[in-house]
Amino acid sequence: MQEDHTIQPLIDRYLAGQASPEEAKQVNDWFDQWYTPPQGGANDERPSGDDIFASVQARVQAYEAENAGKVVAMKPGRIRWRLAASVISAAVMVAGGWWYRSKMPARTPAVKYLDLYTRAGQLSKITLTDSSIIWLNASSHLRYPEQFSTNRTVYLEGEAYFDVHQDPQHPFLIESNGYRTRVLGTTFNIRSYTAPNTYKVTVSSGKVAVYQGVDSSHAVLLTANQELRVNIDKGTQQVRNVPAQSIMRWKEGGLCFEKDHLTEVVISLQHRYGKTFRITAAPLQNMEISGTFDPHQSLEDILKILSKVYGLHFKATRNGTINIS
Repeated sequence: MQEDHTIQPLIDRYLAGQASPEEAKQVNDWFDQWYTPPQGGANDERPSGDDIFASVQARVQAYEAENAGKVVAMKPGRIRWRLAASVISAAVMVAGGWWYRSKMPARTPAVKYLDLYTRAGQLSKITLTDSSIIWLNASSHLRYPEQFSTNRTVYLEGEAYFDVHQDPQHPFLIESNGYRTRVLGTTFNIRSYTAPNTYKVTVSSGKVAVYQGVDSSHAVLLTANQELRVNIDKGTQQVRNVPAQSIMRWKEGGLCFEKDHLTEVVISLQHRYGKTFRITAAPLQNMEISGTFDPHQSLEDILKILSKVYGLHFKATRNGTINIS
């Protein structure tokens, strides 16, 4: 049985329309375990708060009776805490007004999700059913609903540019690397590759809110030409002003770096050109690199420019890896 202290956050996400299909199933299963419709009632009849309270109370009393001889081995107050958490959760579900299901097939159909992957050197553009447009950068993964309803949530690994269709009644939410970006209608970029462990949101127009987990009370608000950079390893974050349109040139085939660390630059080059780089001197990893490169420029051209401007040395090895010193 799902523990009540773990189901409560899932219920909150479910009521907010932010639960994934797997989380929604956990909430549904939990409700099946705790709520039994009153005998003689119609299966499709909406349960009242009293019905739910009575059902949960009966379940807990039966549980106490079955475990009467084992209470000494349980943590003090745990059964009563379960009762309180269960009844409060049930009351929230009823008061929410929009979540109702019974043990008959009145359950809302599960949302079908689709997956879009890109390879190294590949860019992809997709238009969602709400008319929002997403450009997916190389070596990235986007998971999105086949059909939007009240929930406009997508999941991103890698980098993508979003042109979100405005719908004030249904905010658009992107989940990526433990962070959430919430918007109404705007254009912005999210970069969230697994290496280096950096999360960046760059806004071209409009306003977005970025926060970690489900707690939006400490959200960072960004407007046009602002960028949030989070160093996940160090737990630090920085908001800075940037030329957003230039940074997003990757969707046209160009590249733009604005005081980006060398570790971020080589990741971009790896994804664009399918090559592997290795920084041989640790102090070089945090070297800040700035530069704009046109789509027609080759990797050899870019490496020559970086070598001349920043004094970097690039040497290809027999296995194809390019060492940087």
